[in-house]
Amino acid sequence: MALSCQANGPPPGFVDGTDGAVTEGGAEADGAGGDAPLGRDAIPVRDTGTAVLTPDAACMTTTADARRVPLNLLILLDRSGSMGQGSRPTKWESAVAGIQRLLTRLGDDARVGLTLFPARSGAAGSPDGYTSPAVPVAPLRMSRGALVTALGGSPSGNTPMVCAAQGTLGYYSTGFTLEGSRNVILITDGAPTQECLPGPACAILPFPDLECLLRQERVARDAVSVAVAMGARLSPPVRWYIAGTPEASDAFLSSLAVTGGTPRTPTCRESSSCHYSLRSASFERDLDMALEEIRGRALTCEFEVNADSGRVDPTRVNVNFTGTGQPTPRLIPRDVDHRDGWDYANGMRTVVLHGAACDRVRMDPMARVQILFGCPTVTPG
Repeated sequence: MALSCQANGPPPGFVDGTDGAVTEGGAEADGAGGDAPLGRDAIPVRDTGTAVLTPDAACMTTTADARRVPLNLLILLDRSGSMGQGSRPTKWESAVAGIQRLLTRLGDDARVGLTLFPARSGAAGSPDGYTSPAVPVAPLRMSRGALVTALGGSPSGNTPMVCAAQGTLGYYSTGFTLEGSRNVILITDGAPTQECLPGPACAILPFPDLECLLRQERVARDAVSVAVAMGARLSPPVRWYIAGTPEASDAFLSSLAVTGGTPRTPTCRESSSCHYSLRSASFERDLDMALEEIRGRALTCEFEVNADSGRVDPTRVNVNFTGTGQPTPRLIPRDVDHRDGWDYANGMRTVVLHGAACDRVRMDPMARVQILFGCPTVTPG
């Protein structure tokens, strides 16, 4: 698809955003006069941050509102015995109630699945027990009832987080064919136990081998981190949202969030504050707030092009965004470096927004994205 194009200034129909004037060719853009770098497939035109492309531009052939590709969300829920301990409501009861509320806030097109650990099957101590979730990721119109049913029952057993993380990696990396972003919400109240680790378990009778137990816990945490890191490197990546209690170690969970590509803020400290902390005294409230924030962050930034990729010139596609309090569409430049802009995906069947462009669209309930065909593609010039 790599084409060599020459830039001699903004294409007809561009508004510079300062006085509403339409530019009809003219001034040469920075870097114009040479070939566009191979692989960028676009005409580089300087983006001042205020340029827009009007739908009635002379070069425009057609426009279409873009359909957001539904998100894929797998809830990885700790159902170990400790989740059922303490005063009522227990952490398990609060987690179930919070997830059920989340299911009511998500639309029928959202694809949600559920993995419980330990699993309720005979393979609870093996990754194989988690490569098929209790409820596979599917549109909520199909999976909502199964999810509610699967959340029934009582918690029991250890915390085979290693098995669950490895099995989840296998689920998303082998045979998962649904388009769109791939997300995991890990909810836990404890450190990973020895299941799925090499070697024998530490002796606990007649006296616990504390040195062995500490070493085993470090190895288990490392194994979970490796699975999360491998998922984050897939294409498309698996994004891991981490919510847990201090008993699971704030430092460990915070590090997992960074490894999984989902630190709560760009400036959080990996040592303690990059995950969603669920305090025992406010577990249900904290989880509700975490799930609501994660719901917004996990919304996909992938949109269907809705055109025959064999007949669309990839150098003549643009993307506009209209949001709350913004009557005039804002042009989003194509950015193949994925810092702040859009790029093609799925063989040009979809476009994906990256960086700040994605954040603006994802967090705005009134966001509207349009795909524009006919005018030369704008890239950062």
